[in-house]
Amino acid sequence: MSSFANRERLAIASSLSFLSNSLRLRSNFFRDDNRSFLSLRVNCLNCHEGRVLNVLPSPARAVLQLKIEKALHIISQFNGAVVALSAGVDSSLVAALAHKALGNRVVAVTAVSESLAPGEIEIAKKTARRIGIRHIIVTTDEVHNVSYKANPLNRCYYCKDTLYRELRRQADNSRLETILDGTQLDDFGDIRPGFLAAKEAGVRSPLAEAGFSKKDVRETARLLGLEVWDKPAMPCLSSRIPHGEEITIQKLSQVGQAESIVRRLSGARDIRVRHHGKVAAIEVTQDELPLFHQDGLMNLVEKELQLIGFTSLTLGPRKYPSRQDTIPLGQDHLLPIIDTSK
Repeated sequence: MSSFANRERLAIASSLSFLSNSLRLRSNFFRDDNRSFLSLRVNCLNCHEGRVLNVLPSPARAVLQLKIEKALHIISQFNGAVVALSAGVDSSLVAALAHKALGNRVVAVTAVSESLAPGEIEIAKKTARRIGIRHIIVTTDEVHNVSYKANPLNRCYYCKDTLYRELRRQADNSRLETILDGTQLDDFGDIRPGFLAAKEAGVRSPLAEAGFSKKDVRETARLLGLEVWDKPAMPCLSSRIPHGEEITIQKLSQVGQAESIVRRLSGARDIRVRHHGKVAAIEVTQDELPLFHQDGLMNLVEKELQLIGFTSLTLGPRKYPSRQDTIPLGQDHLLPIIDTSK
């Protein structure tokens, strides 16, 4: 049996154990404290102070309720936390739950560098305001790291190592115990180099530990009113440059501009523009591919991409999820789900 299947079984077993132990986590985590989006709505029933989260009519919702309560319980055990907040749904949900569990003993930190896609920082700011969590923006310099610039198969390790060192500094400055990230179970389907950096830094992943799948994350975020609940994944721009080709600020800028152009002209949300020298390889999901059949659209896209340095383009379907940044490093590089030792 695969390590991923084993971990999924462990997560399910952990959830069932949590239920059988009758840990009655009260809904003070969900009390209405002028942040109404955190007053969880399920089938038009509100969870208010002093009441356990309403029992849901469907087994799936009941399991989701358990996972939410377990994640809150896990987070509440920490003496403060720093949340690695990107603009994605996973880390946004962790930020919302951490703020509910820890109050003013949590801070969200978003790292900005040349590899961050355009518009992502504004989404992160908006999400933090919506949650009501304290938000700090820091600058990281991974693009100047020689090992990172060489763009090896484990490039993500150097990026995450830089990020977690900065988050640890922020945590120490604020006397906060733990770093939290948005890793969830589906992330273990592919083994990612960044997991090693997280493991070395002692990062905790409450969503994975509580048994959340990507579907669970999106459903919970939707119930909490987070606008990013259906936001497509947005990996760093360096993932658009083939491994082994040097990462430069110019290439990252080209990719970022190109993706903004393609989204603006086509209306597509989930796209990638791969950097192949002078060729921009546009990848789009099958669902959004018909958007590119509009008369004259590709000619218009090509003209605008030529203005930023590309001479030609290609268009094709994107395989999902992307495996561009995955590498088989071995089971030891997976973050623990059941083992919660520090």
